[in-house]
Amino acid sequence: MKKTIAICTAAALLAAACSGGDDETEDTTPTTEATTTTTSTTTSTTTTTEPPESTTTTTLVPEDDSIRQPLTGEVVDSEDDLEPRAALAVKIDNNSAARPNHSGLAVADIVFEEIVEVGTRFAAVFHTEGSDPVGPIRSGREQDVNLLSSLNQPLFAWSGGNPGVTRLIRDSFLTDLNANGGFSGAYFRGPGSAPHDLYSTTEELYALTPEDHPGAPSQQFTYVRPDEEFEGTDVEAFELSLDTNDVRWEWDEDEEAFARFQEGSRHVDVVHGDIFATNIVVMVVEYRPSSIDATSPDAQTLGSGPAYVFSNGQVEIGRWARDLAVGAIQLTDADGEFIGLTPGNTWVELAEIGDDESFLLPPNPQPEVAEDDETESTDAPTTTVGTPDVPQIVLDDPDLAPTDISIEFA
Repeated sequence: MKKTIAICTAAALLAAACSGGDDETEDTTPTTEATTTTTSTTTSTTTTTEPPESTTTTTLVPEDDSIRQPLTGEVVDSEDDLEPRAALAVKIDNNSAARPNHSGLAVADIVFEEIVEVGTRFAAVFHTEGSDPVGPIRSGREQDVNLLSSLNQPLFAWSGGNPGVTRLIRDSFLTDLNANGGFSGAYFRGPGSAPHDLYSTTEELYALTPEDHPGAPSQQFTYVRPDEEFEGTDVEAFELSLDTNDVRWEWDEDEEAFARFQEGSRHVDVVHGDIFATNIVVMVVEYRPSSIDATSPDAQTLGSGPAYVFSNGQVEIGRWARDLAVGAIQLTDADGEFIGLTPGNTWVELAEIGDDESFLLPPNPQPEVAEDDETESTDAPTTTVGTPDVPQIVLDDPDLAPTDISIEFA
């Protein structure tokens, strides 16, 4: 018998024009999206149900000696088989005008979905595969800088933004490939109406890699050993609210991956077909007003917070932690042990924290050094996870949920 539990909390949603100021230099064509203000609230609901028969999980190992592609965890025979090129992050539009033309999302190694002024946008990260075309490409946000800086100066393809965002990205660890900043030859107009009709190809964008680029990204997640599998609580599907977007992921046994649905329909990449994810990480984060544009949400991806990790038709509950923008996201279970993903592509959903911000921990400060102390500490700061004073998620207790999510257990 299928058991369903709805886990919901009220979330304060930021409402503003979708262009949010960050698009001021991108395109001046009036659109419905750019002139619509949306105010939305979420109603808490609880579905009475039996708890899953078992919520125990097997702790997964943090490291092994395997040689892996850094963004998928796929094991290769030798270092000669590793993809040496840079990571390429492309900002992709996700409103109703863009969805029919989504291109490239199905073959990205990692896709981050972030809340913007209305709805969401994607940061699709390519490394082992490419797409022709890729898009529709839209503008960047302040939150992209911290989110993507761990990818070793990734190429960042975007369609511009307001002066503050443009300066921030130009001076960041991202390799700026601004379509409005001298790289227009790599972009072209395609299907859709402006400004939802800008595209490129991964080949064209990779051709813009600077000669002195440091190369491939480092590994971003921990993966299970080749002889082990991800183990958690069996699920059939889950639904998630991201601002005005309703997302659903369903486990597909034949594909051994989760199929994505959006606004009630199968999410399709027009170039590569139905969209599947081997892993989905729901990172519950705080969204604050951007320091550059108060109407633009800014996901706080430094610190620590709750995480739902879906893989192998199962879910593991834990926490994400990250102290430095150039450091990878760490996923740990309730005991503080690393959660290993299944090798393959990963989608990261940046869900908004509910009213109880006690789930969140700020990043630890750098160690203080006395002025007369000639020996500086070389210890990297770390965020403590699983501490007793931090609320823990319990799957069968909706009152302990930090965000809006509904899980259907198998």
